[in-house]
Amino acid sequence: MKKNVFSCLLLFLLSIAGCSPDKDMEKGETVEEVQIPSIEVKAQTDRTTATTSETITFTLSVLYSPGIKVRLPEPGSKIAGLRVVDFGEDGPVNMDTRLVYKKWYALRADIAGTYIIPSMNISYTDTDNTEKKLETPQIFLEVKSGASDDEEKQLEDIIDIKPLQETNRDLTLFIIAGSAAIIASLIVICVLFYLRKKRQRRQEIQKPAHVLALEALDNLKKEKLIEKGVVREHYFRLSDIFRRYIENRFNLRAVESTTQELLPEITKLDAMTESARSTTLEFLLHSDMVKFAKYPPTQEEIDKSHQEIVTVINETKQENEQKLET
Repeated sequence: MKKNVFSCLLLFLLSIAGCSPDKDMEKGETVEEVQIPSIEVKAQTDRTTATTSETITFTLSVLYSPGIKVRLPEPGSKIAGLRVVDFGEDGPVNMDTRLVYKKWYALRADIAGTYIIPSMNISYTDTDNTEKKLETPQIFLEVKSGASDDEEKQLEDIIDIKPLQETNRDLTLFIIAGSAAIIASLIVICVLFYLRKKRQRRQEIQKPAHVLALEALDNLKKEKLIEKGVVREHYFRLSDIFRRYIENRFNLRAVESTTQELLPEITKLDAMTESARSTTLEFLLHSDMVKFAKYPPTQEEIDKSHQEIVTVINETKQENEQKLET
């Protein structure tokens, strides 16, 4: 009898133990995997409002799967009204199962107002060798004056001007002063007219703009500033030679204008081909990086900058002139 009870108890315990956790796992719900896109692009700034004394960092980044070939654009020439004071790139580096590649630009506005960073087109080749494009949204920026709160308060606290009061004055002195001012103005106008005519006659007999520019480039090359290690001075001289050629050839105020002021005027020139305009924009932006952002160019970039100027000169000089050797 005791053996039968013990046998039943043993069988009961074994039946309970037979409920294995594997069966419970089989009854569990399966977790649905999240599908990660093969490529994503982002365009963002570290701030949307700033003052004229602050720098705005614009970052263009792309996350993509291995096997995809990505080409990020150079947005520097598309950001109108903002100066590019520094730039750089990061990557591509591995991030989980994808790669990340970034380009960033430090921007600054000289004038308060509203600015737009336009949409950027990112081209890429998919794993099946299909050419595709992605577009980023526009970014709106608000730039305010760099005046401090105390200065703005002082401006608000300025007392209104007192109303005009009638006084009895002798008009003789004013008549004499006005006559003298008119005579002086006429003299200044005549002198300026004479100097302008003299300058025009001197320009008519001087050498053509492209000859002067190429001679200046040759003289700059003989000074060997690059070999002496004064790269920024070389680029200041190089940019001045190119701007003087643009001024003499197309009658633009290129020497005294900033790059941001000059770029819209260059895009309007019918006498300049699309290729020459693109090369001109690329050189001006690159030279500004070296001159003002202290970007250290490689020897290959230095040689390319010199060749870009020669190319634009040969493409835009007078049609009846023969091309000069570089």
